[in-house]
Amino acid sequence: MRKEKSLIEIRIAELNQGVHEYTFTCKASDFKNPEIEEPAFNGDIQVTVAAKKTDTEIVTAIETVTDAELNCDICLAPVHRRLSGQFTIFFVFGNQGNEAHETDGEYRTLPPSATAIDLTEDVRETLLLSLPVKVVCEAYPECSALRTDEETQTEDDQTQNSNWKASLQELKHKFH
Repeated sequence: MRKEKSLIEIRIAELNQGVHEYTFTCKASDFKNPEIEEPAFNGDIQVTVAAKKTDTEIVTAIETVTDAELNCDICLAPVHRRLSGQFTIFFVFGNQGNEAHETDGEYRTLPPSATAIDLTEDVRETLLLSLPVKVVCEAYPECSALRTDEETQTEDDQTQNSNWKASLQELKHKFH
């Protein structure tokens, strides 16, 4: 019996040492999972995987980017968001991973006979984790007034960083 081909899979049988980049494009319906379709992922899902192979392990860095149509938690107005997520997984060859790593989802042991790594479930989890906990629109003053202090603080930090960087550049040009 033949195994169904995975949605996001990296062939490792003849993979040389070094960094290898893979790009996948899929849709939410490809996952055949209601959790992914529920938050209205309506565009293409771009998945980039950077796999670094060494003698003892393969480190995969997964990055997902997609658009989602969500609803404001306060007024239920539609909110368009660009979602991105990152996740890193360490695949250790043979029995080199210790038992503490076996319970950690970021560390996995690959059998010596492995020919491919299926990342479909990891990409699905990365997409779900990229969903914001709180969705607030900016269309109505009542909603935007209730934005979290954390969001406001991030904007203030960016303004302070740009002022600081501009001052640093002035000093740099002044002395060079």
